[in-house]
Amino acid sequence: MTGRHRLALAGLLVGLAAVMAVWLEIDRRPPEWDHANHLERAVACHQSLRTPGSDWLQEIIAESSFYPPIVTCAAGLLYLVFPVVPLTAQAVMLVFLAVGLAATFGAGRALWDARSGLLAAFFFGTAPFVVFSLLNFQLDLPLAAMVAATLCVLLQTDGFRHARWTVALGIVLGLGLLTKPTYPVYVLGPLLYEIVAAFRSGDARRRLRLVGLALLITAAMALPWYGPRLVGMPLQVSARSFKQAAEADQAALFTWEWLLYYPRTFQHQFGALAAVLCACGLWALRRDRGARTFLWLAIGPALLMFLLIQNRNLRYTLPILPAAALVTVAALRTFRAPWMRWALVGRIVAAALQVSMAAFALVHPLSVDVFRTPLFLSYAPVTEDWQHDRILDDLERASGGKPATVSVVPNFNYLAVSNLRYEAMVRGLPFEMVRAWSGPPFAVDLMVLKTGSQGPSFSAAKPEGIMRALAGEDPDLAMIFPVVAERPLPDGSRAIIRARRIPPVAGVDPAEVARRLEKAHEAAMADFVRDAEGLRVSLDYRPDAILRGEVDRVRVEVDAATIGELKRTDRAPLRVRDIRIEVDRLLVNPHRLMRSGAIEVLDAGALRIERAVITQADLDALLAGQPAGTLFSVEFTDGWADVRGKGLPGSAKVGLTSGTPTSPFALKVADLRVAGLPVPDALVDWVVRHFDPTNHLRNLPVPVSIAPMQIKSGRFEIGSLER
Repeated sequence: MTGRHRLALAGLLVGLAAVMAVWLEIDRRPPEWDHANHLERAVACHQSLRTPGSDWLQEIIAESSFYPPIVTCAAGLLYLVFPVVPLTAQAVMLVFLAVGLAATFGAGRALWDARSGLLAAFFFGTAPFVVFSLLNFQLDLPLAAMVAATLCVLLQTDGFRHARWTVALGIVLGLGLLTKPTYPVYVLGPLLYEIVAAFRSGDARRRLRLVGLALLITAAMALPWYGPRLVGMPLQVSARSFKQAAEADQAALFTWEWLLYYPRTFQHQFGALAAVLCACGLWALRRDRGARTFLWLAIGPALLMFLLIQNRNLRYTLPILPAAALVTVAALRTFRAPWMRWALVGRIVAAALQVSMAAFALVHPLSVDVFRTPLFLSYAPVTEDWQHDRILDDLERASGGKPATVSVVPNFNYLAVSNLRYEAMVRGLPFEMVRAWSGPPFAVDLMVLKTGSQGPSFSAAKPEGIMRALAGEDPDLAMIFPVVAERPLPDGSRAIIRARRIPPVAGVDPAEVARRLEKAHEAAMADFVRDAEGLRVSLDYRPDAILRGEVDRVRVEVDAATIGELKRTDRAPLRVRDIRIEVDRLLVNPHRLMRSGAIEVLDAGALRIERAVITQADLDALLAGQPAGTLFSVEFTDGWADVRGKGLPGSAKVGLTSGTPTSPFALKVADLRVAGLPVPDALVDWVVRHFDPTNHLRNLPVPVSIAPMQIKSGRFEIGSLER
């Protein structure tokens, strides 16, 4: 690289850094959805690094079940030195952009020459969606940088001839995997191409040994994070690719809208001129034997993969842009000298226009519609204040500075649980932020609501229903959650803060409230309990407190009952016998109870299961009506439940242990066998954690404790027979 090329690359990076700094100085919008979630993880990593304990590394590894920690912890490290502000986080994006520009330049130089590499870096760095990504804390620009770095280093290995570059490739592959799980999709094609070429070479044995060394380095770097997730990761990828897309009302599979999404938005993402040149470059590459297969494989497999899944987002194809920039240069290389000069001038003008439009929307008339997509991507800064600081002040004042659960009802991009939770975390407020509730607002102390738009249509039904209820459809709910603050929002709507403040019912004897509560138990449990025999409910309460819906203790005893999700026809319920349960500090809505006789449970201090019995016959009946019953059988023996596969070559002994700080009980597994072969203990824990049903019981909204459990021959018992 000559000094002139270094200067040009540095100038491009400095120009983009200036755009980023100016934009961040103007913009006042809250981070949106995933942007806020990643920022929250960065703050969590910062906290683990700032006050490291004996398990600080495990905290970082466990922070997310799907997203690796490299990018978020890079911001967390910067937070140790610089303040937790947008500019600090976006500096991480700038560093990755620098890596991407240098790597794209290096790949172009390795394929052709330094001028071609510089042009490719220019196309990549000024792409509208790259500029957009520079202004948001997402993982896709870092992923694009790691893909570019992989292409560059892979070319430098010269077919795995050079040991140093091959070792560097192993490190880059490991870092790429720790950037985002989808990384292999973008690099697998070129990587396999080079490995096959090495296999066919004259010194294949030496080259393949170097390949193996690179892969060992990659595995050593990636396995600490991926190891505990290998079983569950494919299920998550599948859910994000299809299930979540359907829930978000994205275009259905095999429709024209689904098929044409990426073709009609490519110019929006890469730039109109660059998109045309890229299409020409794919054809021009057929004459370039040294680059064509490598670049076709750097684009084709990844693009095909994302064309086949239902979930659509320009972020997913952003990591293809470094290779697309190289393909675009392949088109320019076919131009003769006079036409090349005009093409370069046009590219400079288009780049300036793209960057100014993407960051500041300076040239509005050119935002024409092509294929129902604007020709230019525009993400101008927003100067209006969305009142988050004042909303958090209102919440802190309403809670008296004490820990509280806050339900953020809207899913609006500038007012959602993601951005308020992140900002509360930055301020160190003792709030647990949750989404809009289903059923009664259980354990909700405060709520944030918004008039007007509630967010995307696929998530708006629940917030809109809550707003209607509080606006007059449900006076009993509105009464116990009075408005404590309101704030005007830039879109003309209002943010409303409501706090749980239950006034006592008037003109009613406390004993009558208690009688109503005891009488209403059957209706309250109808969705989950039926065929109850010998049901007895007793209350301990203070007369003044029960008028506010507060009950010190509720004891429920049942000789036998059928429990489960009774409204579902695809799940068999379970018969349980000799049940005794206690609930401390139960809170109900007394106004709804006295008006309609319905029990609306609002909170509870603790729940204890003191006694229950499940017989072998009860368990067999449950499994016969559950999908799991077709896969395995369970038999109660002394101390263990023997689990055996039906048609599956596996068996195990499963037991139960006492509760943990985050779960009321845990599983223990012994003698796990697959196809008759014993599984080592170290692997048993790794396998079980992916299928452990107690994972769903972690961090329940109410502390739950269970009396000592025993598995006996033919029955499972909780607690003792003594009453």
